[in-house]
Amino acid sequence: MIKFNNYDVYGAIFDMDGTMFDTERLRLKTLKQASKEIIGTEFSDTYLIACLGLSAKSAHNLAQQQYGEDIPYTNIRKRADELELESIRSTGVPIKKGLVQVLERLRKSGLKMAVATSSRRAIAEEYLINANVYKFFDVIVCGDEVQKGKPDPEIFISAAEKINVKPSECFMFEDSENGIQSAYDANGITVLFQDIKEPTENMLEKSIFFFESMYDYLESLDQVSPKLDLPQLNDPFPQTLNQLSVGIHGFGAIGGGYIAQIFSHWDGYTRPKKIYASTYNPLYLSAVNAFGSYGIRYNQFSYDERIENIEIINSDCIEKIHEMYIQSSMIAICLPEEAIEEEAHIIAQGLYARYIANLERFTNPLTLLIILNKIGAKKLWLDKIHNALEKITTTEITVQILDHHYFCDTVVNRMVSRTKEQNLLKQLRIKNNIIKIQNKTINYEQKNILDNSQLNIDQKKLASSYLGEIMNNSKPNQALQSTNLILFHAETDMPIYVENQSPLIQKMRQMILVDDIKEIQFIKNRLWNGVHAIVAWYALLLGYQTIGVAMSDERITTFMDKALKQVKSGLSFQFPSRHSDLNVFTENFKKACLNAYKDPCERVARDPLRKLSLNERVLGSIIFNFKNNLPYESLMKGMSYGYQYAVETKQISSTEVFNHLKLQLNDSNLQDLEKEQLLKKYLEV
Repeated sequence: MIKFNNYDVYGAIFDMDGTMFDTERLRLKTLKQASKEIIGTEFSDTYLIACLGLSAKSAHNLAQQQYGEDIPYTNIRKRADELELESIRSTGVPIKKGLVQVLERLRKSGLKMAVATSSRRAIAEEYLINANVYKFFDVIVCGDEVQKGKPDPEIFISAAEKINVKPSECFMFEDSENGIQSAYDANGITVLFQDIKEPTENMLEKSIFFFESMYDYLESLDQVSPKLDLPQLNDPFPQTLNQLSVGIHGFGAIGGGYIAQIFSHWDGYTRPKKIYASTYNPLYLSAVNAFGSYGIRYNQFSYDERIENIEIINSDCIEKIHEMYIQSSMIAICLPEEAIEEEAHIIAQGLYARYIANLERFTNPLTLLIILNKIGAKKLWLDKIHNALEKITTTEITVQILDHHYFCDTVVNRMVSRTKEQNLLKQLRIKNNIIKIQNKTINYEQKNILDNSQLNIDQKKLASSYLGEIMNNSKPNQALQSTNLILFHAETDMPIYVENQSPLIQKMRQMILVDDIKEIQFIKNRLWNGVHAIVAWYALLLGYQTIGVAMSDERITTFMDKALKQVKSGLSFQFPSRHSDLNVFTENFKKACLNAYKDPCERVARDPLRKLSLNERVLGSIIFNFKNNLPYESLMKGMSYGYQYAVETKQISSTEVFNHLKLQLNDSNLQDLEKEQLLKKYLEV
């Protein structure tokens, strides 16, 4: 039961054509074609509009009045049925936007559900099955199973009886005058949707609720549907696909190993029909598209999660990028900071392509999630996209485009690493052997594949041959159904913090909405990113390759604990109201590191000089603690590890490193004496 505007609702009865399915226009077209074939004259629009919602018998009587008593209406209707079925079978049933989301919410709210349609059962069942919504309904009552068709209330009363719910406790959904009259006389909770023609005054009087679209009703239904809690790791994704597409601009570790999961959980009721994801990596593109899915592995629980309904597109293919931006309702921009300059113009082109595709009108705002571990990431992106748009259109249109869409800053709270190409090649070889066994064509050639390098030219050719055999095999899905292609290794933190700027994100199950995301960004940058970097630098200097393995060394864990404590002391001083958030972030960070056996230290340690810049994740904490008489010695030691790592990997001298630190301090708001004190402390460390 749900409480909807003071109505206690126990059942839902749907009309089919025009209400659930956008078939009324198709029906008018096929009736015109059929009448032209059989009597040489197309049925008029006036006649066809008047037939909307009528039973076959009533429509026949009206045809006799307008076209003569001897009109072969039954033959015309039969031919129109054939033409309609041909269209449906070739292109699918055109369902109304928002339908499957509505059906899922009503069903999961415990309502009994029925269809009450004037169509014959054979037609109704084919449409419902074709549209993959047959499963939602307990009962179907059709026009050839009642004595009196709409506007008589018999069909709605019969449907309510069959689901054992009083008509007065049932939503009755309709789009036509005859249909709403039928539901009204049945004493139902009448809900009218606008379809082809504007509702008459009589229709509106008979309707308790009126919505211009199914999606508008969904917005109201969302207010009374239970909001699901954050998913647990092994919670299944919703089975039902909605009519939305989403995009991931940058199929890297976070995009593929985290955002794809968030999109797949969606609101807990349904999930998008399609996920686009762009990449420059041809191996990942071919591998995922060959299997039609891929896996995320959570090593801590030995659990593999399969991401489906995904299409990987080539980032160099501008047509596919445009398609992603035109078709998607939400896109996550998951790109590293060094890619911003290059990718901003591609994003700008995508937004402009969406504008052009909508006939230069602004409809259906796009929600863009900015996934970048940086304070002020949204402003950085918007400035670059603004400049890129002005190169391809006018300033006025640029401002309109940016103002129309929702740009939401985020904070990611999960560690993810990407499977090395060498490991992926191993997986492809094994899976290819599975197929060969199925086809009795196996050869047992086993070449040793090392884990410590990118694929060479011969190995890339080998990977392509494996993928070619997998794609060309007639039964790959059966052979590989129980084996996932593991592309990412992830820790288990579920929430993503998102700036509360878009209506669409309010539905998302895995998002925590915050009004002021800058504080969360700041905490994440200093507590997670800063300590993560200095731990990685220290671990690499001690010879460790992954964070998880490094945690076995007491020197590293002791150092990490001291560094966390010092960063936390500064953040607690700065944000006293965030004490509980700091505790959660600290504990989650420790757990993540302890289980990050697939997280390469080299990945975390990259760009040491950038990470040691002023106001960044490490030096910012040191300066703040220093100025407020808080401990910072372990952080200073971590900074020295970063500079030492920079010397070893960037081939720069100790003098250049020292000058880099002096430059950062000179640009700070420290007094000269304070700068000297910190430089002296660094030399002592």
